Amino acid sequence: MTNLPTAVSVDVPATAVFVQVLRNVVAGIAARLDLPIDQIEDIRLAVTEAASLLLEEGDATSLHMSVGRDGDTMEVTLTSDGRSDPWPTDRVTASWPWLVMQGLTDEVRADRAEGAGPSIGFTKGRERVDR
Repeated sequence: MTNLPTAVSVDVPATAVFVQVLRNVVAGIAARLDLPIDQIEDIRLAVTEAASLLLEEGDATSLHMSVGRDGDTMEVTLTSDGRSDPWPTDRVTASWPWLVMQGLTDEVRADRAEGAGPSIGFTKGRERVDR
């Protein structure tokens, strides 16, 4: 893997049009880490689904994404400044976007830190591909 900082973060307005910015950032980082194109696309789609759930829940004005790495594993967390109580709702964890994220990533979780808005995070490990 390419030598990159262990964490990168970006903040965007909480609108659907800026989800593409988040997708491009995470894809660029994954590409710099030499992930295969199919895994990059899995991560891009998982970011799209996480962002869509956060945009649907609460009245957020911004989305924050942090991307970290630990060896061959990427850790992606999206957080909104909106409010949703409780979090996660049953509707979120039973939704199609949630199921898609579970299928594309190694682990999905929904959290809320003290005094913060809802967040969705996932990990994606590098899958070995025989050539």
